[in-house]
Amino acid sequence: MRISGFLTVLAWTFIATPVFSQVQIGGGVCSPATLSGTYSLTLSGRDVSPAVAFVKVSQGVGTAAFDGAGKVTLTFANNTLAAAGTAQTWSGSYTMQGSCTGTVSITSGNAAAFSLVTYNSGKAFLITGQDGTYALTGSGGLLPTTAACSATQLSGTYAIAATGFFLTAGAVSGVNDVSGVLQLDGKSAITGTIYLAGAATNSTLNLTGQFALTQGCAGTGTVTDSSGKTYALQFLETGGGGGFLLSGANAGILFIGSGRTI
Repeated sequence: MRISGFLTVLAWTFIATPVFSQVQIGGGVCSPATLSGTYSLTLSGRDVSPAVAFVKVSQGVGTAAFDGAGKVTLTFANNTLAAAGTAQTWSGSYTMQGSCTGTVSITSGNAAAFSLVTYNSGKAFLITGQDGTYALTGSGGLLPTTAACSATQLSGTYAIAATGFFLTAGAVSGVNDVSGVLQLDGKSAITGTIYLAGAATNSTLNLTGQFALTQGCAGTGTVTDSSGKTYALQFLETGGGGGFLLSGANAGILFIGSGRTI
């Protein structure tokens, strides 16, 4: 790892420092069984050069499956500077102390080490760590059963909030913030307007396109903006039609965020 580790883990130093040796805190209310089931997952990574310029970024949306006994599998679609929507499956083991802090060790699909925190009675988690290429941070919440997810539930108007990067010739050229609204028709159509802000630009983009749930609560979409640019989208329905996780990418932009029903 280069200097990048310090950037991403700064906000979580109190959990990231003791990745492999943690001190018992509190009354012992958690155990590996506290995390059990399939959770949503957003996983973001970045790396910088010695000149403190971003040289690598990744943004993934998917699921984290904890078995309640120490095994974990992360399944997600990842956007990087090189490719959009790359399927990833990482698996390994996790620990959980009574203090509701622990570790994740990924040994298949990648080699990565994370600090782990669970909260809300095991219904949510945070991870922070590295895989030798990226400084990584992620989070998620317990999902409904996949039988409760369907395209028909994604019907209505959703407020969108996301952050990401501008790209030029396959390299990071700036950062962006995204907000706006998307309308999903419960079948396959997406329309909406998003506002894209950078350090020296503000753009209003009208979007039209299609979406589909492809496996369980996960799905994909494609939208085209008013200038003719096309974006590949990755969805994860978070239950009941009330919202979803969202990432998007094309040759000029990466972003990751969420949508919540209005």
